[in-house]
Amino acid sequence: MAYYWSFQASLLFLLFFVATSQAQARDFTTHLHFFVHENDNSPNATAITVVNSTTSNPGGFGSIGVFDDELREGSTADSKLIGRAQGIAPEVSLSSQMAWLGLLNFVFTDGEYNGSSLAVVCRATLEGATERSIVGGTGKFRMARGYAITTFVSGAPAGHFIVEYNAYVAH
Repeated sequence: MAYYWSFQASLLFLLFFVATSQAQARDFTTHLHFFVHENDNSPNATAITVVNSTTSNPGGFGSIGVFDDELREGSTADSKLIGRAQGIAPEVSLSSQMAWLGLLNFVFTDGEYNGSSLAVVCRATLEGATERSIVGGTGKFRMARGYAITTFVSGAPAGHFIVEYNAYVAH
């Protein structure tokens, strides 16, 4: 009988240890606030269309763009550069509202998260706030999960786009 209670106590301790160690491993949530600056104008373009749509659908359905945009602390072009937003964005909407499937990495090159990255998947539009899924990361963001709320800030001058990000990352 003593063996039975000893076995149960050991099993209970093991389950408690596993449960608390798992909870501690994913206990950290970080809020990031930054701006993505995109320039579609040559000669210093950070985004280009690599496949033009051959359909007559509105908005360029089927076009594919790639980008290596700037991540900045602020909404002005002279704010501190903290990394790059690198990815691909095919246009996926047949409706008149333009929408893209965004597959991107935020690569941090300065500050506390230098050398780390976040992987994001989203449906992006230029209208209103958009929620984007954070599906992974590297460095300090290894095993990251979370979301970002984005707001289109500006499209001026023509060909320059600024998008504000508020990201919430569990890692």
